[in-house]
Amino acid sequence: MQANKLHINPKQQLFYDMVVGTLIYAVVLGFFEDYTTILNTWSYSITFFVAIVMQILTYITFWLKSQVVKKFQGKEGKKYLAGLIFGVWGIMFFSKFVFLAVIDVLFGASVEISGFIGLIFIIITMTLSKKIIDHIYSTLEK
Repeated sequence: MQANKLHINPKQQLFYDMVVGTLIYAVVLGFFEDYTTILNTWSYSITFFVAIVMQILTYITFWLKSQVVKKFQGKEGKKYLAGLIFGVWGIMFFSKFVFLAVIDVLFGASVEISGFIGLIFIIITMTLSKKIIDHIYSTLEK
């Protein structure tokens, strides 16, 4: 017997992505807070709010990246390729400074991240965690 496939609309997918992403960020940030000196927060509540903010900023970053890709999609030539590479790289690189600034403005002294490299390490860990979870989820579909 074959199970009925669920049809997920874009609003449901956005909700799912935001909730799962926030929970992954919260777990990863919690481990970084507990077991490293890269992240220090006053409480788990603050850690969870940082996870929400980082998930929103990540969503915006990837949306901007997709807009750059759409702009250059289907265009050929070295200048378009250079524009695509520079545009995507710029968004992905400079967004980390935006993350640090937003966290500093919103949370001030209640959150300490050991700088740009520490933030990069946190984001890489979160991204790998999300990719692993997505891979397991898609594997279970088969």
